Amino acid sequence: MSKLGRNTHLAAANRYEAVVRSASSQLRESYSAYRTAYDLARHYRDEIVPLRKVMAEENVLRYNGMLIGVFELLADSRDQVTSVMQAINAQQQFWLADAGLAASIIGKPMAMGATPVSTSTAGGSEGPGH
Repeated sequence: MSKLGRNTHLAAANRYEAVVRSASSQLRESYSAYRTAYDLARHYRDEIVPLRKVMAEENVLRYNGMLIGVFELLADSRDQVTSVMQAINAQQQFWLADAGLAASIIGKPMAMGATPVSTSTAGGSEGPGH
């Protein structure tokens, strides 16, 4: 094999290794984004939204018993609406991450246009431990 042939072969092998590393990295990043979005959407669906619903029902009972006023009831309703909107946003991010992972698997990675999910609420009291 001539020196030119060896150089061409070596350059092709280096390009191949670079493409394999890049594809593996893109797949790991896509899966990580997918898994994070899935966990967050599931957390909102299974824990946050049902908990907010129970809290709203309890506050209606407290309002009916004249233990809280109408403004506290309205503030709680606003917080419940905010948590539902965050759950919808988390589900949207999950489906965007799912599409990104599917694109990476078939070899056509797309730019991740997903926006991060905002975890702040109007009341500021929402969090993973609440």
